[in-house]
Amino acid sequence: MSFPFFDSGYTLWAADLDARLMDRHGKSARTLGVEIRSLLERYYRGDSVSSALTMISERYNLAR
Repeated sequence: MSFPFFDSGYTLWAADLDARLMDRHGKSARTLGVEIRSLLERYYRGDSVSSALTMISERYNLAR
């Protein structure tokens, strides 16, 4: 799947996800090594920030 060069909706979605990660776990998606492509796929599939946060928390064994 190809993605647009710039999408302000994705930018806001990713920023919200990073803010929640920082608030809850003190780490950003980049710090954890989350692949941007996987985030793009989740966004364009229609996943919520909450579901992405849950996936990242489980995949990287982050305590709640």
